[in-house]
Amino acid sequence: MSNTLRILAFTTLFIVFANALNGAFCQQNATTDVESVSKIIKELSGQWGKAMLEKDASILERIWAPEFVYVESSGRKFSKKQGIADLKNGTDKLVSAVASSIEVRVFGGGTVAVDIGDYREIGHDKEGKAFNRTTRFTNVWVLKNGKWQCVNGHCSNLILKP
Repeated sequence: MSNTLRILAFTTLFIVFANALNGAFCQQNATTDVESVSKIIKELSGQWGKAMLEKDASILERIWAPEFVYVESSGRKFSKKQGIADLKNGTDKLVSAVASSIEVRVFGGGTVAVDIGDYREIGHDKEGKAFNRTTRFTNVWVLKNGKWQCVNGHCSNLILKP
């Protein structure tokens, strides 16, 4: 084998090895980032439930992006402004509002996250009738100016088996 072929073979092998090694390090760093992003998104989902329970619009002001749009299980679509107004004017009295079973996937180099989970509300409507509602949600979060905000969401009703 000529010197030129040896150098070419060695260079090719080096490039392949370096790319594989770089991929392993990037994978490790991505995993760490995914874990921290997942923790943040789960915390924000918990704060969302707290906002609903305590009718605390300031939480939603912070975690919903200005362009936020949500689609309820009924098909009704609302904006950030409409959702906050609904919270303030709502007549339901919640005794519990909990997000659970949350799974988070991270995209865009750690700048976009999608979470899927369950949300359960227990309380009474304006007539005093008890309710226990469970939905499955999907939310899209974007890292904007150093903070995570939800830009879109959707939920579907779940029927709990007795």
